[in-house]
Amino acid sequence: MKFIFTLFFILGIFTVFAQENPAAKEINEAIKEMDAGNFSQSRVILEGVLQQDSSNYDAWYEYAYSYYMQKDYAKAVQIMQTQTDHPEATDQLWQMIGNSQDIMGNPDEALATYTKGMERFPHSGRLYVESGNIFLIKGETEKAIPYYEKGIQMAPEFPSNYYRLARIYCNSENEIWGVIYGEIFINLERNTQRTREMSAILYQTYQNAFLFGKDGVGTSFAQDMSPFSMAFESTMANAAALYQLDSKKASINVASLLSIRKEFMRSWLQSESAKQFPVQLFEFWQSIDDMNFFECYHYWVFSQAPNEQFEKWRKANETNFGYFVKWYNPNPIVITEANYFSRSKMLN
Repeated sequence: MKFIFTLFFILGIFTVFAQENPAAKEINEAIKEMDAGNFSQSRVILEGVLQQDSSNYDAWYEYAYSYYMQKDYAKAVQIMQTQTDHPEATDQLWQMIGNSQDIMGNPDEALATYTKGMERFPHSGRLYVESGNIFLIKGETEKAIPYYEKGIQMAPEFPSNYYRLARIYCNSENEIWGVIYGEIFINLERNTQRTREMSAILYQTYQNAFLFGKDGVGTSFAQDMSPFSMAFESTMANAAALYQLDSKKASINVASLLSIRKEFMRSWLQSESAKQFPVQLFEFWQSIDDMNFFECYHYWVFSQAPNEQFEKWRKANETNFGYFVKWYNPNPIVITEANYFSRSKMLN
């Protein structure tokens, strides 16, 4: 599903600046009418704004969006293409044009639109993810992946590229990339439906990657045999082996994953692998552990594990979890162009 803009964000901007910009109040009212399904009334208001100021970009954008919402994509594109040279135009304009073209059955036109948009907005994570989606929908996953990875490089805090890559790799033989992309995504986009979906995917992926037997523990996170994958796999296997020694009957659930992942963190960050392959997520784990919140964080990451494992734990640890939430909200993971994680970066 494609998302064009965050309504409450735009509403907030218009509310703040309404006194400084009289047109903002009218545009705000038009958005409310549109939200209520009154598209004709919304356009009447916006036409009034444009009669007063034909260069008002926000009014033009919302005017086009009203047609998009009514699925008149051709009309929406016609209006939006008149605004591509507007000095206030954003990457969302190019996204909506491309999305409309794609919906109308013209994926090649859409891809060309996204490419033009990226020339003007090279750090637009959303244009990279939309480009990748063109190929993903066609079933050409290998052509989609480079767009998502480039999107991470150019916009490392934009979550959707991580989301797409996590879903791809958690459904592959190289789950290692999926579990890392997926957990970074959860940290960047907290408490949404996609976050809950990813939590369940991560738990299932971890559960499938461990096999405890009489002769020891086996792990299966990667088949690509890259130096990073081998270092990750061996460190995780050693952590699982220590857990197995300490357990009367080793099995995988959220509690056992806590023991394994915490030992993995300790071992990894003390190894040469941490220097050779720095992973910001693992360093973030350490900062959380330094605050004695690793258990809380871990249970939150796997909150969608079956059998209400998170809810049962939370009820028994409500005070500590409350302290964690209070700390975690203003202390997010910081991903930059210098420390971002991607498979292509680790393989080069």
